[in-house]
Amino acid sequence: MINLSRETGVPLSTLKLNARILRELNLISYGSVGERRHAEVEPVGALVLRLMGATEQAKIRLYD
Repeated sequence: MINLSRETGVPLSTLKLNARILRELNLISYGSVGERRHAEVEPVGALVLRLMGATEQAKIRLYD
């Protein structure tokens, strides 16, 4: 996430807050401090992307 913050200029705290909100909405999943893993789009998140006319690969970049 630090790389994404540097590339986009979006503060790390904002990225973390938005990731947490997306996880609480069951749109994405990712690990925890003790269980690090790549972020993944959940089925509901994939549905939202399809409804927006987007593909997972084209519209989002997932960072660990």
